[in-house]
Amino acid sequence: MGSYLGHPAEIELHPVLVDSRLVPSEPLVTKEQFEAIRAYFLDQSIIQYREPVVKPKPATSTLFEPVPLAIPASVITLAWIDPVDQTLLIGSSRPPEFRVLRRGQTAAIEVHSEPVSYERVGPVRRVGLMGHFGRDFRQGQIVDFDLNEGKQQTVVDNHPRITAHRTADIDGDGNDDLFVCGFGDYPEGRVGLWWGGGATLQEDVLFEEAGSTWGEVADFDGDGDLDIIISVANARPRLLAFVNEGNRRFVPRLIVERPVGWGYNRCLVVDWDGDGRPDVVELSGNNLELRGRPLKAHYGVRVLRNEGNWKSTEVLFEHLDGAMDVAAGDFDGNGRIDLAVTAFYPDWRLPVPTTLLLLLQRTDGTVERSGIDDRYWNRWMRISAGDADGDGDIDLLLGAAQVPMAVPSEQTAHYEELLRDKASVLLLRNRTVR
Repeated sequence: MGSYLGHPAEIELHPVLVDSRLVPSEPLVTKEQFEAIRAYFLDQSIIQYREPVVKPKPATSTLFEPVPLAIPASVITLAWIDPVDQTLLIGSSRPPEFRVLRRGQTAAIEVHSEPVSYERVGPVRRVGLMGHFGRDFRQGQIVDFDLNEGKQQTVVDNHPRITAHRTADIDGDGNDDLFVCGFGDYPEGRVGLWWGGGATLQEDVLFEEAGSTWGEVADFDGDGDLDIIISVANARPRLLAFVNEGNRRFVPRLIVERPVGWGYNRCLVVDWDGDGRPDVVELSGNNLELRGRPLKAHYGVRVLRNEGNWKSTEVLFEHLDGAMDVAAGDFDGNGRIDLAVTAFYPDWRLPVPTTLLLLLQRTDGTVERSGIDDRYWNRWMRISAGDADGDGDIDLLLGAAQVPMAVPSEQTAHYEELLRDKASVLLLRNRTVR
């Protein structure tokens, strides 16, 4: 705050934390005024903050068999199960690679930055490359990999840091279009639609603001066409829809607005209650890499039920410190959607912090909490659900980021001990139908 008011910090700040373009050449307020503003925020935060109670460790689930996978990377940025051929797709940051595991064979493809999003488009594997994990240099790409032909093609280039993408015929003209969600970096980001049907894709920008952590395409209002929804983490945290009005015209509509510091991470579209309407699973838990505290009582998993007419009701909240990524499916075969959630910024007050939470939905809509054995603990960051072995049930694939970032200094030795000899990728094989 001081840097942007013309009063730089007395200690050197990491250059990623301050955008030098926004630092004024002269102070905007006097030293006394700045100190008064600073004191106000510090005093009020002390008065209002209440440390959440410790959430007990979830019971160990017997539903899944953990299978560690030997992947030579410490930071996994993509873990995906391809529904077409049960291929496992692994993206990593250290080193930047796109790794394909299919039927015992592994192919490692060198890429210029971290793979973060994936989808299958016919024979092509379409991958979103973030651009740079730490800061935006407008190097995001969408790349098509045809592994059968050994070819790759860059579809979108020089994009603000990419967090999500989706291919669909959004305008109904029979051609595939491409939705691209770019987080970017303060103060700039970009979310847009790239229209197909021509020699090259043509972009219409929907949103120019930093902080879009996730986006998806679905018919949210039930009128037969595809709408867009994104989560915005920076400045004014909110879920924001772009309503499809036809003829490539979209109208922004606020779904829910959250207070500053909400901590949006990835979200998910599911039909939670089986009524045919797409609902939203909302995750909050990003502590902005602050070392240790603060924990926040609102961090966790929410299900926002679609009531129609762009209204929603929160029907589930499960507290989970540092909630980061989520996958869904009917894991236990009872006909209801279940959730699996990773937690990258967990509560270190627990001897073994909860970094994976399973929420199994009972037939009455309540959920049962469970987790996995401590032997398979890791700092899980990415997760996906799918049938990895072709036996008809839903498995889970987990990817970890084995980094000390934001671990409290007093927990560093304990953290390193928990990580000892742990694989950064874990397949949870579902035992339901065996």
